[in-house]
Amino acid sequence: MPPSYTDDQIVYAVRDGLIIPAQLDRMAQGMIDLVNKTRAAMSIDNYRFDVDAHDEVAHQAAIESIVMLKNDDAILPLNADPVANPSATPQKIAVIGEFARTPRYQGGGSSHITPTKMTSFLDTLAERGIKADFAPGFTLDLEPADPALESEAVETAKNADVVLMFLGLPEAAESEGFDRDTLDMPAKQIALLEQVAAANQNVVVVLSNGSVVSVAPWAKNAKGILESWLLGQSGGPALADVIFGQVSPSGKLAQSIPLDINDDPSMLNWPGEEGHVDYGEGVFVGYRYYDTYGKVVDYPFGYGLSYATFEIADVAVAKTGANTATVTATVTNTSDVDASETVQVYVAPGKADVARPKHELKGFTKVFLKSGESKTVTIDLDERAFAYWSEKYNDWHVESGEYAIEVGVSSRDIADTVAVALDGDGKTQPLTEWSTYGEWEADPFGAKIVAAVAAAGEAGELPKLPDNAMMRMFLNSMPINSLPTLLGEGGKKIAQFMVDEYAKLSK
Repeated sequence: MPPSYTDDQIVYAVRDGLIIPAQLDRMAQGMIDLVNKTRAAMSIDNYRFDVDAHDEVAHQAAIESIVMLKNDDAILPLNADPVANPSATPQKIAVIGEFARTPRYQGGGSSHITPTKMTSFLDTLAERGIKADFAPGFTLDLEPADPALESEAVETAKNADVVLMFLGLPEAAESEGFDRDTLDMPAKQIALLEQVAAANQNVVVVLSNGSVVSVAPWAKNAKGILESWLLGQSGGPALADVIFGQVSPSGKLAQSIPLDINDDPSMLNWPGEEGHVDYGEGVFVGYRYYDTYGKVVDYPFGYGLSYATFEIADVAVAKTGANTATVTATVTNTSDVDASETVQVYVAPGKADVARPKHELKGFTKVFLKSGESKTVTIDLDERAFAYWSEKYNDWHVESGEYAIEVGVSSRDIADTVAVALDGDGKTQPLTEWSTYGEWEADPFGAKIVAAVAAAGEAGELPKLPDNAMMRMFLNSMPINSLPTLLGEGGKKIAQFMVDEYAKLSK
């Protein structure tokens, strides 16, 4: 897609023979075809939808997205909603933070869309008749703190039973067009949180951010933390439902929250040099790195608290094919709160020919359980769940062997582990004189030939290979055409014997 305002360059390129006219015709026809395909859907008579129904979809999606990170002293849910708690004495609430009035409901740049309606948290409180004192506390920009706004916020906090602080990243701090160079929130927000926490110990932080932010530096100042991300047009009602207990939070972290930005493996390569960036971490991205190398994180991948408690038991795995399996487990709601839990299945490979993570999420399911209810969940694992991409085969590859199946509620909260033995996909590469001795031993045909070399050595028909540990290490890692380096003329005979025997067996 050419950049905007470059149409004249395309015309000149066609005229000068740099673009083939037939190619330009194909590209233009593709756009015409797309317009014709969508014309019926976009017509005035046909393009109709229920705004309220769509808003409810946004509402439910927002509820499912909220992750509760912390809930010390069961500070949540609050009892200030007269509808949900008609008999309770309402708590006096202070709402601090401009995000409560002006929500960041979507990302920056080309993700901008126009919502059909927009309901902030303050809008929701007004609609539901929930009383709260509000102070913006800060501006949604990267300018220095405003002392007057800070003083107002602290005074508002002093008069409340509990403070809801809406903090996060303003749009100027993150976008698709530039990289962040810190995981921290704006310093003025952290400073305000410290002042408010000094005035009121009952603080719940509600985060608004499109990408992860550091939590550890300020978490001591909050009894409760809700990671709400960018909740869309119905984020206000969704937050109210969770904060006041109409629903239990059930979101899980799709990203680990590290303690320090320098703990992330990408920092070895970012921001790059001399016009390029190497993605040097390979498959060791996110939790795959943190868990494999034992890095301490603030909150692990898959983490998320609930107002309910759950127990996972009776974990079992049944092989359903050569390289497929089904995992079952029983989930029980052990609390008096109706809520959902997400059961996560991680696959941990055994010894592999390539570098693989300690484990990888390969399946999950969310189950809603009433208080005391139990259900059996089933998660199918197909062949891809056990495979890795092989450069050697230019294809997905499943190695034979035993795999550990871990079932839990986060990448570091595993309830039980069971094993399954797979046949493997049987893929082999042709052996040549450039294949290592170790590769010959691991191949079905090659193993027979290696055994024949040993037998011929014992019989005196070929030179006998050394069997001490150090020499074996050399042998296993070197191509067989390098055997003369160790054995002279005898090594050449062994290599030729192996190549000739392989030609016979692999016909």
